[in-house]
Amino acid sequence: MSNTDDAPAQASKGATEVHPGQQHTVVIEKVTHGGAGLAHIDGLPVFVADAIPGQEVAITLTKRRERYAEAKVERVLRRAPGEIQPRCQHFHDCGGCTWQNLPYDKQLLYKEEIIRETLEHLTPADADVRRTLPGRVLTIMPSPQVFHYRNKLEMSFGFASMRAEERSGRRVYFDENPTIGFHQPGQWSTVLPITECHLYDEQIGTLLMDIRRFIQETKLTVHNPKTHKGLLRTLLLRRGIHTGEHMICFLVNARKKELEPLFQYFMRFAGRPGLASLMVIENTGLNDKPEQPKIHPLVGKTTIAERLFDLTFDISPFSFFQTNTLGAEKLYEGIRQAADLTDRDTVLDAYCGMGTIGQYLARFCQRVVGIESHPSAVEDALKSAGHNRIGNISFYRGRTEQVLASQLKPGAKYTFDVIVVDPPRAGLHPDAVEAVLAHKPAKIVYVSCNAATFARDLGAFLKAGYELRTVQPVDMFPHTAHIEMVSLLQRK
Repeated sequence: MSNTDDAPAQASKGATEVHPGQQHTVVIEKVTHGGAGLAHIDGLPVFVADAIPGQEVAITLTKRRERYAEAKVERVLRRAPGEIQPRCQHFHDCGGCTWQNLPYDKQLLYKEEIIRETLEHLTPADADVRRTLPGRVLTIMPSPQVFHYRNKLEMSFGFASMRAEERSGRRVYFDENPTIGFHQPGQWSTVLPITECHLYDEQIGTLLMDIRRFIQETKLTVHNPKTHKGLLRTLLLRRGIHTGEHMICFLVNARKKELEPLFQYFMRFAGRPGLASLMVIENTGLNDKPEQPKIHPLVGKTTIAERLFDLTFDISPFSFFQTNTLGAEKLYEGIRQAADLTDRDTVLDAYCGMGTIGQYLARFCQRVVGIESHPSAVEDALKSAGHNRIGNISFYRGRTEQVLASQLKPGAKYTFDVIVVDPPRAGLHPDAVEAVLAHKPAKIVYVSCNAATFARDLGAFLKAGYELRTVQPVDMFPHTAHIEMVSLLQRK
């Protein structure tokens, strides 16, 4: 449906008339991978960010590609059937939650639908094979907590507005309204002030109010991403859902010599309930996350404790740990069910992070071997395995494809009955696919947070003689379009 009066009747010709800047009225038909709504203009697919099925929306086209276009919503003309009022006042501006206006049961149905359609349309396999893949998708496991489920939150210090002027041939920036909040999508020079977040702890509002008062009273400068000046950069919060321990980290643009006189200011947060760790972390680089952080603990340790099942993990500010603790336990149960281990099995846990999956599986099998490329994650894995008294697990540091082709090459130290892979959103490197296949495991359990890259990798495994048995979606991120999934591939 379009408000362009002279749109040609033929879809192919009409599609050539569509270009960025045009405004149209469309009805959203469905949700697609990534969470965008899908509409059509003269037969051309249009992906509309922040729109849900059933809405009639006025849109502006932002991108035009050969086979599709992208658009943004200008205003909602008619709400979708069943659409609800978002809980958060920042919903329409923040960008962190895209589906808070959908009932939770509908969110789950849409996520299942996205996985089924992604597998059927994006898996590089014969059409007959692709048509069978949606039938492998099981009913999604819901998150045990729908709100306040996040155990980690990062917020940016910055300015609510920023203007620039040309003076003597150079650009001068003027900072206005120092605050703390989130960067809106595509707006990295300014920060949207946030007073609440219903995905994190319920006490976040009180903390943010205290931090704004802290900025005003101390007059500490706020970081400017354009000039790279200003002290306060990032606020990093972590909490143990099961333990109740809280961590507060201020990441600042200064060295220790400059910081020592300022530590007294940060100590005003020392008396907060459940606070087990308060620290200031140096970050003088260009990126928000320091490569080699220098941590100055002010209260407690540099870690907090969290439990998964009966396992305890010490989490540092930058530890690789699942963001939804209770959801992670559901995810790991799904992995265990897919693997269906025996006490004779040797399991490879690739991309293991701090070894949480492997340590959970260790009780069900003979041995677990983990591979992880980040040195700090390997250190965390070794410490936690020792603390949890797990004697049948070991860890190798390096890239999965390299370790499997050298230290753990086929026919050498181990024969893997089950290989668990949990790669980043980009999926498996082609060499990692080949390295896994070279070991010829009876089962491959693929944990994915990106259905599209999983579908791509799935094609290689199907071609090599593996069969997709089940796909278990797990909702780890309510009110967003992110989907976690556990897939079982079995050698024929």
